Amino acid sequence: MMGVNGDKQHQFIFLNLEDYVPKDHLLRIIQREVDVTFIYDKVKHLYSLVGRKSIDPVLLMKMMLIGYLYGISSERKLEEEVKMNLAYRWFLGLDLMESVPDHSTLSQNRRRRFKNSSIFQEIFDHIVTLCIQKGIVTGDVIVTDSTHVKASASLSHSEKVKVDKKPSEYLEELEKEARRLESQRQVERDAGGKKKCGRVKQDRMTTTIQTEVTQSLTDPETGLMNRPKKPIGFHFLSHTSIDTAYGIITDIHVTPGNVNDHEPYAGRLAAQQERFNLEIKKVCADKGYDCAVVHHALEKQNIEGYISPIVKESSIEAIGGKPFQYDEELDTYLCPEGKTLKFTHVEGDGMKTPYRSVYAAKTKDCKACPLREQCFGKSKKYRVIRRTLFHEATERNKERAKSEEYRNFKRLRSIWCEGTFGIMKQSHNLSRTYKRGIRNATEHCLFSALALNIKRMIKATV
Repeated sequence: MMGVNGDKQHQFIFLNLEDYVPKDHLLRIIQREVDVTFIYDKVKHLYSLVGRKSIDPVLLMKMMLIGYLYGISSERKLEEEVKMNLAYRWFLGLDLMESVPDHSTLSQNRRRRFKNSSIFQEIFDHIVTLCIQKGIVTGDVIVTDSTHVKASASLSHSEKVKVDKKPSEYLEELEKEARRLESQRQVERDAGGKKKCGRVKQDRMTTTIQTEVTQSLTDPETGLMNRPKKPIGFHFLSHTSIDTAYGIITDIHVTPGNVNDHEPYAGRLAAQQERFNLEIKKVCADKGYDCAVVHHALEKQNIEGYISPIVKESSIEAIGGKPFQYDEELDTYLCPEGKTLKFTHVEGDGMKTPYRSVYAAKTKDCKACPLREQCFGKSKKYRVIRRTLFHEATERNKERAKSEEYRNFKRLRSIWCEGTFGIMKQSHNLSRTYKRGIRNATEHCLFSALALNIKRMIKATV
């Protein structure tokens, strides 16, 4: 006998949402393992003490989290999904008779109420702290890389503009070292009764430099990315640090797409150590982070760096197969003929040309040298060697890059960084953002990382 399903749409039934959410459902585990009530204290100052009651801020944050956990990129679509999904309603504490917050409520709270707060960063930090307490973030090895996030901006709506580029923190560190070297050499000259060196420059670094860039008319805070094997267009960069013990993301830092990877690197490591009281022992990154000041900064922070070296010829050439020998104690070079090249000054401005220490031989030593033409040609009077600042730290990194430990860390970096970016882009909304401005893009990337961190924390501890 053929069964016919009758009209049951108008039946009155009593049900308990608790009975319809499986015991092993992700949202049920999150509800049990993550206490988000701390959010109330963090946002209390953003609400008035009088007037009509607002929508629960924890509900709003949990609703946003659902969107990133399940790859729902549209807030309008998120509202529809929450209306129909019993597990989502249960997680938010909404029964079938309660209305779901409108998508515009989410966007307006983000844009207005939470705009100048650090609540999104604090929620992310709370989960990382929880992971540290559970012992799944150790700081033993941190790997770092950046990934591009498509911005809500088109090349067809752009213009060429001149902008003032200010020296970054790493350039200021180079300038500080350049002045220290020249001041030290000047003291030595004065102590030896020699005349002052006229090449000391106290204000070498330009405060700002004008450069022409392609700027988006839609979102001026994004940047035009034009890297090999990367899509050309307006993007943000999500600079991401990951602890290799269980793949927990420990830091997210968002910049325009035209920022070099190494520029914010040392500062972000220092921020993690300070924010979480986390002792970072070793780090690994690709050749985009191979910069002299990065190696120097890592040593200052007592962090052992394993950064892929950029393969390039040394600027310090050999003569007849015999190299110039550097004496670290005396800060001099010895040529194959036994003549000394002493430090004279630092050249470069850090913006247009790199900082380099200059070592020069005496004219009288080079004049009678049988290797003169082979060494520096006929037109010059003496041999000069240019050595990048923090050269020693760079060389120590190169030596570490020959070790088995480096190869192991490089493999971990590939697994965790590339694997993490792939998962976040496929499942947690990281492929692009419809939000404009650095602050909104940062919120987007933080929530994407937060969703993955929660899943990995649960997998490691439950």
